[in-house]
Amino acid sequence: MTAKKSSNPKDNENLIFVHTADLHLDSPFHGLSEINPQLSDVMTKATFAAYNNIIDTCIEKNADFLLISGDIYDSADKSLYAQLKFLEGLKRLSAAGIATYITHGNHDPLNGWSASLEWPDNVKVFSGDDVENVFVEKNGKVVATINGISYRTKNILENLAKRFQQKEPGSPFTIGMLHCTVGSGEGHDPYAPCTMQDLKGSDYDYWALGHIHYPQVMTTDPYIVYSGNPQGRDPGELGERGCMLVEVNEKGDTKVDFVPVDSVRWYIEEISVEELETEADLIGALEDKMDKLSEIAEGRYVICRFRLQGRSQLKRLLIKEDFLNDIVQHLRENYNIGPGSVWIERLKDETSFPFERENLLSKDNFISDILSITDEICSDCGDLKELDEPLHSLFGKGKIRHVLRSFDDEELVSIARNAEELLLNKLIPEGEYEDN
Repeated sequence: MTAKKSSNPKDNENLIFVHTADLHLDSPFHGLSEINPQLSDVMTKATFAAYNNIIDTCIEKNADFLLISGDIYDSADKSLYAQLKFLEGLKRLSAAGIATYITHGNHDPLNGWSASLEWPDNVKVFSGDDVENVFVEKNGKVVATINGISYRTKNILENLAKRFQQKEPGSPFTIGMLHCTVGSGEGHDPYAPCTMQDLKGSDYDYWALGHIHYPQVMTTDPYIVYSGNPQGRDPGELGERGCMLVEVNEKGDTKVDFVPVDSVRWYIEEISVEELETEADLIGALEDKMDKLSEIAEGRYVICRFRLQGRSQLKRLLIKEDFLNDIVQHLRENYNIGPGSVWIERLKDETSFPFERENLLSKDNFISDILSITDEICSDCGDLKELDEPLHSLFGKGKIRHVLRSFDDEELVSIARNAEELLLNKLIPEGEYEDN
């Protein structure tokens, strides 16, 4: 796709820029090549497609510059291919008269390997030694100041926000670029940790942040913004992903719009089985969800994990060996891989039998004993890990020890609950204890 500039004149007095981060170009995707080579190829190219869409957005919106706040690549030893594709985008921007300002983060620190490539003249890579500042001119006057610092090495635990100098009175629109963790940053390593107040204290107008992958405007006074990563890569990065389009008028009024640029979108959808009775009912419910996701995909590929929930007699079918795998295989084969298609990543059974567990526990019988023992085990996962030795003796293979100890507490609890369900299925006749 060739991006075309809008009809807006380049001499528009408004300042326009695009903020992105966490491109993670060349991210590896494991496990798909054996299942579906075509989808594997799509995922391998997805981060590059998102990057190209960002370049298109800059050109179409007549942006004055692009900000990239760290983690351009997925690792310090980035591939030559990724660097060449990145350079292609920079050249397209340069040809359109659009500058690029870059800071490096924990995944692509400055001390990593880089090919000997020549960047366009209007590309600025910020140093890792200290905060640098550059002035942006438009129509003969300075319209913005950009301040930034890169990671020289991966493990930056210093509060880099404290290195930024305070904005001087009368300064133009001032931007800070930083790859950092504001607050707790749940789910992310606490690199360059800082507080909201650390950023606010500089009196900057816009903080272009990277590192947190979920797009969010943390505050609008001043604007402290995570653009998020432009392409989700797994079920932990759900929903639309994109970049931030920022426009500032002569009065300093700022407008920030999120622009989706992802080519593959991840979802987790819940399906209640409480009104479902047969295999056909379940397949129909899944197909309905998949059709709706396809409608809202707007031509993107969709990968979805479905979670089955609720209480139903259908549980007896769901726990049968290969039952869920057969449904997944059937639906994968019936939905062609292509733009707007939906691929089932996983069908997860979180359902339960249609009887009250507390009612079964209250009875003085073998079934209540099983439930009590399961509860006791699940309250202390150390109890479950103690099964390592008898299992090792039973199967006579040392590998079982490694497998058991590779599970975390949540997985061990799941194993115990699944074993309980298999026993209940064998011990309780169909129809007995239901809804009691």
